[in-house]
Amino acid sequence: MFGLAAIVLGIRRWQRVQRLHRDGHRITAVVDGNQREARSERSDVFLPVVRFHTREGRDVRTALDSSPSHREHLTDVPIEIVYDPADPQRAVPADSRGGGLFGAVAVGLFFLASSAGIWFLVTTTGFLD
Repeated sequence: MFGLAAIVLGIRRWQRVQRLHRDGHRITAVVDGNQREARSERSDVFLPVVRFHTREGRDVRTALDSSPSHREHLTDVPIEIVYDPADPQRAVPADSRGGGLFGAVAVGLFFLASSAGIWFLVTTTGFLD
């Protein structure tokens, strides 16, 4: 079940990124800081926080969740992004296309294959009899 969920979520994320690249506005933002996220007990990642002005003149500050790094991002560095004009808080780097699809599908396939293998072993060896 987890494997299937990982695949579905990966595909949905990929579709959102593709839609954003198709319908969003491309603009140059500036890295304004870092947002720290704990991914595991010993591993933190940093998301770049960018600041930009929309075409309508609105000042926006948002984290780019598709650009995690184990080191802090340099501030005051320009970066090309694509943002959703209806919700400018949703933005991705202009050079990101996958949106984590490969990783999510690989994890999902691993769990599906493992589950199928365990089910096959349990049912063919008479383990439950």
